[in-house]
Amino acid sequence: MRLFKYMSLASLRSILQHNTIGFSRAKDLNDPFDWPTAPDVPDYGFFESLTATLKGNIWAQNMGVCSMTRSAANSLMWAHYGDKHRGAVIEIDVDAAGLMCADTNAVPAHFGSVIYLNQPNMSQYAGLPNASEGAPGVSVGQLFPFRMDYYQQLQRLFLSKPLCWAYEEEVRIVKCLHGLGESAVTNQAGEFSIVERGDGSSMYAFHMPEQCITGIYFGINANVQEAQRIASDFGIKGSMIGLKQRGSYDVNFRPFEKA
Repeated sequence: MRLFKYMSLASLRSILQHNTIGFSRAKDLNDPFDWPTAPDVPDYGFFESLTATLKGNIWAQNMGVCSMTRSAANSLMWAHYGDKHRGAVIEIDVDAAGLMCADTNAVPAHFGSVIYLNQPNMSQYAGLPNASEGAPGVSVGQLFPFRMDYYQQLQRLFLSKPLCWAYEEEVRIVKCLHGLGESAVTNQAGEFSIVERGDGSSMYAFHMPEQCITGIYFGINANVQEAQRIASDFGIKGSMIGLKQRGSYDVNFRPFEKA
């Protein structure tokens, strides 16, 4: 299974250098409607709502999300996430990268298709139950292996977005970040490097096995000299570069060697 990630050339260089892919804590997602922490349904009283909100905050603090997509030729994605077509897209074999493993991913890639909704689905919202509530092996904010029996709850927590984002065709991988810190870089979900961002949030760079990146697509407006340096520095072969076609808004590619 192949999925794609849009980025700047600077981010591309870092990913190729360290062979990592970034996960962000759910609480740091950039859309405030992307994370349902406050249920607003008639059946919830004050204490029920407070409990559900607190549990939701714990999940948001401890779970990491990696957002990918199904296509390297989405013009809106290039404009919004590909540095105005000056960046690049990497193609990842998510099976080889371990991102389809049910033992190390709370939501593996092949179960991570995002659901786009006009209104949030708050029905039966309470997050995932903890072990004391009759869910063996599940504690609030700690879910390392995928649990098919709680897939609907996982969808509501991690895989639901407003309909206006549907153009992204997003697929998410979710990993548990519980236990990671300054002195701990490995947990059951894998090995990570923690990178502090300027806004106070952290990015958790998951270390992938070698040979997981199976393609590079440079944008229509990418700096050709910098793209050539990246290709040379990392021995990239078979890369593609974007080109415009007269009479079409489609994003197309040709082999980079012929650019």
